[in-house]
Amino acid sequence: MSQEQVVAQYVERFGLEDLDERDLESAKRIALDLAAKGWFKASMFFRAPAEEMLKVGYLSALHEQNWMMLRQLTRLNRNLETLK
Repeated sequence: MSQEQVVAQYVERFGLEDLDERDLESAKRIALDLAAKGWFKASMFFRAPAEEMLKVGYLSALHEQNWMMLRQLTRLNRNLETLK
């Protein structure tokens, strides 16, 4: 899978299409960084004790929540700019 495909999937999965260009560039860097580390995450499940798997699960949930909050803050900021 190419880097462009990884980024496109990431942007689509987390609904990041409406981000400002600067924020979208940051999201792309994060997506590529996480994709590179994803191999470690996937391989860890085969050998990791239950506590480690639980930590990875919690971190994944936090990751998704962060993107959700970013989307909400982006919408809020646009609404505030509209009111000016």
